[in-house]
Amino acid sequence: MTIVADHAAASRHAHLDIQSLVQPAVLIFNPNSGQKLGMSTNAGGAEESQDALRAAGVPFDPWPTERAGHATELAQQAVVEGRALVIAAGGDGTAGEVAQALAGTDVVLGIMPLGSVMNVARTLCIPRDLPEAAQVIAGGQVLAIDLGKVGDVYFLEAAGVGLDAGLYGYFEQLESKGLRRNVLGAAVRFLRGLGTPRLTVQVDGRAYQVRAPMVAIANGPFVGAAYAVAPDARIDDGLLDVVIFQGASVPRMLFHLLAVAGGRRLSIPPEARMLRGQSIRIAGRRRRRTLPVHADGTPIGATPMSFQVVPAALRVIVGSAEEGAAWGPPVNAAP
Repeated sequence: MTIVADHAAASRHAHLDIQSLVQPAVLIFNPNSGQKLGMSTNAGGAEESQDALRAAGVPFDPWPTERAGHATELAQQAVVEGRALVIAAGGDGTAGEVAQALAGTDVVLGIMPLGSVMNVARTLCIPRDLPEAAQVIAGGQVLAIDLGKVGDVYFLEAAGVGLDAGLYGYFEQLESKGLRRNVLGAAVRFLRGLGTPRLTVQVDGRAYQVRAPMVAIANGPFVGAAYAVAPDARIDDGLLDVVIFQGASVPRMLFHLLAVAGGRRLSIPPEARMLRGQSIRIAGRRRRRTLPVHADGTPIGATPMSFQVVPAALRVIVGSAEEGAAWGPPVNAAP
């Protein structure tokens, strides 16, 4: 086994010796990463990421994805083959698909950031520069991070109920179908009709009766367009941050999301309530009123919905912990 645990950090931290890999890493890459609404948003691509890994001395076999969900299938194959390292070269979607297969295993996930936003790379302190990201993988610093889970779906970033979940659904339609008047009209009707619905939010068995257009259930600080919905969330504390935007109007929430886009870690609004827990359930207090739910920006259904944290579920290669990072270095690491 090429992973050596760091006992001083309660097994959260370890080191992967890239040069002692019995089999090459698997590089799962999305040829279309860095595309939004048909436009390129990233300077580097799959070929550049492979060149950077070769220059860094990381051995790998390239496996391209062909369709949605294919990255999960390829990662499952890598697990069956006994590979120790799987590298996801793509956006947050590719990283999330690979994580579905690696969760709960000893296989390590590396990230080569090719996407347009890269919340996962931002959270793990992985540079956007591809040669630098490849050097991070070559360094082999491993952290066992928490994952959120809703039903059978894991999420690395955050899940949400209400406003953001509805908007992600309409954004998904616009990206797949192009600019359509009926989609835009439906989005406007959703925003006008959302209001501040009555919700019951249960956190570790304790119930809170609130009125809120949106609730974030965050594993890490960022989701979507690097919205810092839970600026203090940590991926190594065994908890989910639950941010209840109680009493906020839809225009107020849209303004807040715009303010925290791009990774700006502003404080949550003063009227919002922040809780932490391991098990969360959200339901409408009116039987016929349901709200949309998302996980890492992908619509997954409607309330009522339950969420839980799975501590130390995924081993990932991380960069150097920066000031304000969503995780900490090993206890015995030099400052």
